[in-house]
Amino acid sequence: MQLLEGIQSILERTYALNNAHSVSRFLVTCPKVLETLGLAPGPHGCAERVLLAEGEGGMDLAVYLDADLLERLSGTDPLEDLHDDNLGDFLTALEGVSHFVYVVWNAMLGKQITLLELELQAEVDKFVVASQLLARQRGGVPRALHDRLFQHFRLIPDLSADQRRRYLDASRYAGDYCRILARRYMGRVNGRRETPPIAPELRHFYRLTQRGKLRHIAAQRA
Repeated sequence: MQLLEGIQSILERTYALNNAHSVSRFLVTCPKVLETLGLAPGPHGCAERVLLAEGEGGMDLAVYLDADLLERLSGTDPLEDLHDDNLGDFLTALEGVSHFVYVVWNAMLGKQITLLELELQAEVDKFVVASQLLARQRGGVPRALHDRLFQHFRLIPDLSADQRRRYLDASRYAGDYCRILARRYMGRVNGRRETPPIAPELRHFYRLTQRGKLRHIAAQRA
């Protein structure tokens, strides 16, 4: 799908990644696929999941995105016009692509990742990509974007205690980091005209392990 490939291209360009695999080739939109894996959507539905199975011969990977969500996004391309009405669906699709890119890139390097690390990077990716698009489309990044992503969100009720804690931790750490990014590197957010280039910081953070990411955030807070 062109939108998903566009998101993947933005992520790979932002973080200077080389990836020979296209997310569109791994896309699944049929809920029955989830059912065959014992991952049927709960009572509140499931709009996005990354399905991963590791074996001795390699790794099986699929990205599930709800067909209705993709249909809604086809009506207005958020890469050209991101607004309140399509932001939620866009962020959901972006999360799936983010997971795909991060899993594949680390697998190609033979690096193991944790679920918290995966969710943390996805939350950062949402802010970074949405900021890029809004800056290009509207000439600046609204101050409300950070609050929308890290304050005004809801978790689905049927999460396990471990899942809920992981998502909340990922949001908290990413929120702190993105607040630092906005203050130091996004002049249109904090009112300064001249700011240092953000790319080296983003690319350094992307390549850190979970422990490295958390230490980096803590050091930046100081």
